[in-house]
Amino acid sequence: MRIFKGTLRAVPEKAAAPKDQGGPKGLPELSSGNRVEVLTMENHLLFVGRMKVLGGGVLELRRDTGDPLPQALYNSKVKLRGFQRNSQPFCMNGTVGKSSRDFWQIENLEVLQNRENRGFFRQNTDLDARVMPSGHYRGMGREMAECKVLDVSAGGARVLSRNVYMEGDRFQLEAELLPDERPFSVVCRVLRITPKKGFKYEYGCKFEGLSEQEQQRLLRAVFTIQRKILQAQRD
Repeated sequence: MRIFKGTLRAVPEKAAAPKDQGGPKGLPELSSGNRVEVLTMENHLLFVGRMKVLGGGVLELRRDTGDPLPQALYNSKVKLRGFQRNSQPFCMNGTVGKSSRDFWQIENLEVLQNRENRGFFRQNTDLDARVMPSGHYRGMGREMAECKVLDVSAGGARVLSRNVYMEGDRFQLEAELLPDERPFSVVCRVLRITPKKGFKYEYGCKFEGLSEQEQQRLLRAVFTIQRKILQAQRD
């Protein structure tokens, strides 16, 4: 029976959207056509693709470029990373079901826990950057100084600097992660300190006051860096 818009208020259960056809609860809001990164359990990028939501907790993935997919082992575990319909990032585990050179079906989806989720977005960078003390600072100078960003995630970074900070100190970090984007400027609070050779210190820092928009921009930059590293390795 064909139902026109406005004819009936109730929609029969058979006509419900496929996103909740018996699939596991608590999954992110996924949409067909969204880009997704497929990685090994060791976080090595396999390919970037587009998803199709099949329902019942199953996704179909095809390579973004249309090229053939790598050969997949049935029931092997992979990680998926991307953005939801509301632009929030997600990370999930799943297993490979049906597969061919054109598509993979991913089943048994489960969302990573928050702590693992945050760490999953961490990327080694070793980038030149700048720091300047922010707020209450117990050191001597307050001028801008050079530093190295060793790695970065949506929630924090590891920074190598000659500046001396104490746990709880804050500094302003300015870093250019991508040459074609404006630099990131964020307040960092020192959580851990590790002395290094050459009178340098490695600081484990947490970002403070980072807006949701800037956090998403940061994650997208991390994704781009990872894709460039993978491409360079292949070349």
